[in-house]
Amino acid sequence: MNFLAARVIPIENNTPVPIIQISEALAKKLKLPEHISLITIQCSRNTMTCNIVTINIEENLLKMDRTIQKTLLLFEDERTYLITYNRDTNTLHIGPVIALLTEIGMKDEECIDLKSIEEYCMELANYSEDIGIIFYVFSLHDHWKEKHIEGYYLENNNWNKALLPYPQVVHNRLHKRTNEKSEMFREFTEQLQEWEIPYFNDHFLNKWTVHEQLVNAGHLTPYLPETGLFSAKRLESWLETHSTLFLKPINGSQGKQIFKVCKTEEGYTLAYSSLQQQVSQTYSSITDLYKRLSPEIKKRQYILQQGLDLLHLDGRPVDFRYLCHRTENNRWQVTSSTARASKSGSFVSNLAQGGEMLSVQHVLRTKFDTRELPQIRKLLKELALEVANEIGAASEGFFGELGIDLAIDTSGHPWIIEVNTKPSKNLDQPVNTRSIRPSAKAVIIYCLYLIHEHVKER
Repeated sequence: MNFLAARVIPIENNTPVPIIQISEALAKKLKLPEHISLITIQCSRNTMTCNIVTINIEENLLKMDRTIQKTLLLFEDERTYLITYNRDTNTLHIGPVIALLTEIGMKDEECIDLKSIEEYCMELANYSEDIGIIFYVFSLHDHWKEKHIEGYYLENNNWNKALLPYPQVVHNRLHKRTNEKSEMFREFTEQLQEWEIPYFNDHFLNKWTVHEQLVNAGHLTPYLPETGLFSAKRLESWLETHSTLFLKPINGSQGKQIFKVCKTEEGYTLAYSSLQQQVSQTYSSITDLYKRLSPEIKKRQYILQQGLDLLHLDGRPVDFRYLCHRTENNRWQVTSSTARASKSGSFVSNLAQGGEMLSVQHVLRTKFDTRELPQIRKLLKELALEVANEIGAASEGFFGELGIDLAIDTSGHPWIIEVNTKPSKNLDQPVNTRSIRPSAKAVIIYCLYLIHEHVKER
């Protein structure tokens, strides 16, 4: 599918028949038939048949009757859209429609709250407008069988509520697992499947599922810490061979509810991470230790993971986040990488827990010889891409974006720590209010690829 960017200008038309005027330059690039007079114009699921005339203008220009604009639910003002023409159906497709699904709160009566992904959504919207795409955000509601959705589009840095064309691809950024398990979400995704509308990152992956998928890819096993589902028996036996263990909730995020168990001469120390504080206690026996853990273990399922002697910076453990995206050829690429050092006294590096963001180069330079750096960085990047490939291939549904957490131990050996299907958007902040991160561009480019593949298959 060849997308062409064209300026679309609304016009008043006093005749009873709707009409569009297309520049000769655009008509030629779209390969419209020479003497065409009638055409179907379509935006997502909305269509309209109208008259068409060519006008002697050299730029890519389309003048459109306002009645057509309203029928297609296009924006009222002049705007650039991506346009394609299907000769077989004599249909002019306008403005690919991309929508992001998330929870939407309200700051006040008129201003919505997108919380941690506010800037990210604005970047997606700005980049979409720059290249001619209709982009908006929306939340779960009941009206899935209409040809439109109530959502919010960005204009002058404000989110405006409107009825908008049904998305041609959906990026799922729901933050709550309960929302993904809701009946409303199930009905919505069933509707998307019925209409053959692609959507990606449609569900969270838990830590145990990810571990099993990576273990099954035998070549990644040397990079995986020993990991198993928690049990009292496993806790006791593993503490015989590992001086440090981590207990992580399989559905946890942001470094919350993680326990660190260390075996000492006096017994066992237990440290616990939470958003409020990190507490550490000592227990003389495994029985006392388990009694303390038992109430937490009953609330949610945990994995046990081997503790690693990781690189430290000023006494703080460090890991690395690699953000990976699918490209238009459906291959994975690394769009950004960053190092994270925990706050002083903490064992988790998540920014939500007070971790500090640093450059990968800066951290590696403090620990390795300069001549080693290119090879180490290459290895980390290749490992992140291998993980993305395996998770993308083994998981149900489409995944277009993954956050891969890696670490390096004091001997220089890399480790796979975690995979995030809804990676934080605070790790590669934009330079200014109008700059757009590569990760945001990558998501839009992948959406265009999915639309292209969907239309091609039909």
